[in-house]
Amino acid sequence: MDVVIKEGKICLMCGIFLTEPYIHCTECLSECFLCLHCFAKGSEIGDHQNNHNYEIVRNNFPLLDKNWTAAEEIRLLDAILGCGLGNWTDVARQVQTKNRDECRFHYFNFYVYNPKLPLPEGQYPESKSAIHPTPFQYTKGEDPPRPALDSQLHRDMAGYMPARGDFQTEYDNFAELELRELEFGRECEDESETEIKLAMVNIYSSRLKERARRKCIMQEHGLIHPRQALVMWRRYDNTLSKPLTDKLSVFAQLLAGDEFIYFLEGLHCMFDLRQRISLLKECRTMGLTRLYSIPLYLRLKKKQKERQQRRSALTELLGCLKDEGLCSQWLQRQTVLEGSRGLSDHVPSAARRPSQPLSILGLPGCEKLSSKEKELCSAVRVVPENFLSIKTTLINECDKLGGLKLAQARSLIKIDVNKTRKIYDFLLEEGLIKKDT
Repeated sequence: MDVVIKEGKICLMCGIFLTEPYIHCTECLSECFLCLHCFAKGSEIGDHQNNHNYEIVRNNFPLLDKNWTAAEEIRLLDAILGCGLGNWTDVARQVQTKNRDECRFHYFNFYVYNPKLPLPEGQYPESKSAIHPTPFQYTKGEDPPRPALDSQLHRDMAGYMPARGDFQTEYDNFAELELRELEFGRECEDESETEIKLAMVNIYSSRLKERARRKCIMQEHGLIHPRQALVMWRRYDNTLSKPLTDKLSVFAQLLAGDEFIYFLEGLHCMFDLRQRISLLKECRTMGLTRLYSIPLYLRLKKKQKERQQRRSALTELLGCLKDEGLCSQWLQRQTVLEGSRGLSDHVPSAARRPSQPLSILGLPGCEKLSSKEKELCSAVRVVPENFLSIKTTLINECDKLGGLKLAQARSLIKIDVNKTRKIYDFLLEEGLIKKDT
């Protein structure tokens, strides 16, 4: 059992000043306090026996707020009693572990304005805070973007200008015109005319509320940083996977921006722990008993997998050498696989033939392409998923720099330079990117 009492007690056995934690006997009539050293030896003095019931005295547990210990609560109240309410600089100096703003906010929030009097019940017991720690730490607050007018980023943000906190064109932008000649208190004004004017004012008030609601949606749901939101989704590719994140995106309509990120980070930590547990089980099955052996095991496992792939590809090629048609099909299949991995698709010139259009029907991501994009992917022999990734990368880089050159696109996209040029020209013609001058 934990109790809170004032400091300045002395051990009855050795006479030293007690520091938390120490022991208080609950059966002795007179106050009996012992240090941990004397208690561990089973010391007895006077009427005190070492088999008496006792309690551990300490103040390092949260009482009203998980960030404030009971000892800090006592120092805060003693400091306010001695320094006076309002002298928060001296109060913070006596509390030692908190600044003046934290002391002022905590006192008014928990001792003055809290509806439960005289003191609220403890909301953060020690056991819960120890078992359920905060799953992640993140910081918010970023300089708002300042997109150029009529840019792609400006259109993505629906014309919202974060630095000003307004839309370029407000909702019902001409609502004020209806009130510019409105007057009250004229002598010839009857009751019905007054009611009509009040109704017009109420309608205008509803327009103002709708404007505020739209700005609140932009701010609370994280729509001010669309590029940051795109990067945020990529963080969860290795844990939550793309199909799961597509399903979870629905909750962004119900939760505020910070709450939604907190929700995703919790799931991300859970799946990451599952992957680590699975890896540890695999390593234990392989006979590994030291953590420092895991990186070496993973490197060797990767090399072994690559050797097996090369061996299987060589075996397949040897089986196709006797048949020219099978050999040509094998080369085309390897070209598609390398293109989907983002690798260069150079094939020895002796075996190279004019490539046929790639059939992309049924491949993942094909349903997301337009008819022109499907023709391009088939002509340049790029699978739909790879094309969508290239398209997103180039558009984001163009928005970031205000324009994009072909050389910059080639440095970003690690595929054949001819394919990069065709994709770059296609995006220019469609107006999705613009050339940097």
